Amino acid sequence: MSWGLPAALALLASSTAPLAPGPTVVRPGESLAQLAARTLGSEGAGPELLAFNHLAAAPAAGTQVQVPGPERARAVAAIGSARSAIGQAPPGSARTEAEARLAEAESLLARARYAEAAAQADGAWKLLAEAREERSHFAVAVEPDGRTRVAVREGVPVRVEAQGRTRGVRAGETLTVARGEAPGTPQTETGPAEPPILISPEPGLKLALEPAPGGLGPVRFAWKPVSDATGYVLELAGPRKQTLRTTQPVLTVPGLPAGKYRWTVRAVQGDGTLGPPATRAVQLVPGRIKLEVKETPWQ
Repeated sequence: MSWGLPAALALLASSTAPLAPGPTVVRPGESLAQLAARTLGSEGAGPELLAFNHLAAAPAAGTQVQVPGPERARAVAAIGSARSAIGQAPPGSARTEAEARLAEAESLLARARYAEAAAQADGAWKLLAEAREERSHFAVAVEPDGRTRVAVREGVPVRVEAQGRTRGVRAGETLTVARGEAPGTPQTETGPAEPPILISPEPGLKLALEPAPGGLGPVRFAWKPVSDATGYVLELAGPRKQTLRTTQPVLTVPGLPAGKYRWTVRAVQGDGTLGPPATRAVQLVPGRIKLEVKETPWQ
């Protein structure tokens, strides 16, 4: 997220979800509010958890649900920062518009549309920063392990304060601050992210598979690791549309309906954003074909 602000930023605290991204199982007697509090840190985040898992109602005990990762942390951080900026802004049309964008960001967060929520929150920041003379364009991301990353894109240096120590971050540098620790030495940013290099299934392959729960399978998707990626998002488009997350450059789907699919992989970058996509096509067909043989009477 890029913000235009005076060159001062105090990192007093950061909030993260109690659980790391990935699957968790609903406990016996656990309500939706309790599940949301345990996984997302808020009892009111139940609708968001349902939306993220594409569920229409509270899951029963024993159900496996997915916990969102860095994309949510980035959206939550952006919304919190926008809310703080609005609270300090003077009355006027810019503040009114920023409040409307913040409300939209919060609505998108509740629907688990994290990238859009972060974008709306960023827009609120930009509206309030337009009239400022001394500006920096930088990004702030809160990672699942509690670290806060500040990346300065351009403009004057940003001062990052934590644990009583201040460190300047210049354009082209990134500073990572661990929770409860003073800021260290800024690092020079690397170049733009590259799309993953897909390995299997091969392009245009017609994959013959055995029957499995949900269709045919298992289907194994693999690609080469992307440098500095914190995870990956696999999107399937075809007879069954599905979005899956993993921390490894490989993911096995137990079963999928037969048909043609386009599968896309994006790397999750250190600031929580998704890198460029890599896409391939694959067709799933039954591995066994039933043959009917009829007897022909001999003359």
